[in-house]
Amino acid sequence: MSAEITVEIKNSLRGQGFLSLKDGCHFSVRIVIPAGQMTKEFSTKITEISEKYGRGYFTLTQRLDVEIPFVKYEDLDLVREELTKSGLIVGGTGKRVRSIHTCKGTVCRFGLYDTEKMTKDFTERFYKKYYDIVLPNKFRIAIAGCKNSCPKPQMSDLGIIGRKLGLVGIFIGGMNGSTQITGKEIAGLYTLEEAGDVVERAINFYKEHGEMGERFPKMVERLGFELVEKELIKQI
Repeated sequence: MSAEITVEIKNSLRGQGFLSLKDGCHFSVRIVIPAGQMTKEFSTKITEISEKYGRGYFTLTQRLDVEIPFVKYEDLDLVREELTKSGLIVGGTGKRVRSIHTCKGTVCRFGLYDTEKMTKDFTERFYKKYYDIVLPNKFRIAIAGCKNSCPKPQMSDLGIIGRKLGLVGIFIGGMNGSTQITGKEIAGLYTLEEAGDVVERAINFYKEHGEMGERFPKMVERLGFELVEKELIKQI
């Protein structure tokens, strides 16, 4: 079966949340867990799927999502069907808004706002709503409850950081990985509602002005930070 899995098929599957492993014939299935809140029902179902289709275990990602490794190519549709029926989201990959990275600001003594609620709201508003909208490249959002910046908002395409009780700062143009760029903070402090509006403008601006394959930080560099900043905060 592995000989039939072409590069084109693997690339297509990757965009759907199925990541090809280095053995060439198995996949990791990525499951989006909003705010990293794992219920008993979800953990039970993921364990069942891991035992039935994988090798009996699952792993956690940096963004608080879950991956089930060693799933066979021919079982991917069955796995997706079973997970979806249980209310779980297979995905978090591709040229689109990625799953939202957050911290435990809701319960942390340093948290200045409800980061878990914002993450769930953003998952509905941006991850799910924009899922079928193809962007020039991936778009990552990080949400930090305070200046400790545990999810590294400065290193995401767009990052939100608690500055005062109920008020946040917003970074744009950061990137982590093989190429690292520290984002810059746009002027002003914003309510949580205003921050959501800035995020939506950033996504749509990227869709309109980004070149295919270009990451958001590279677009900011090409167009200029001041121009992008002006477009994102006008009328707010």
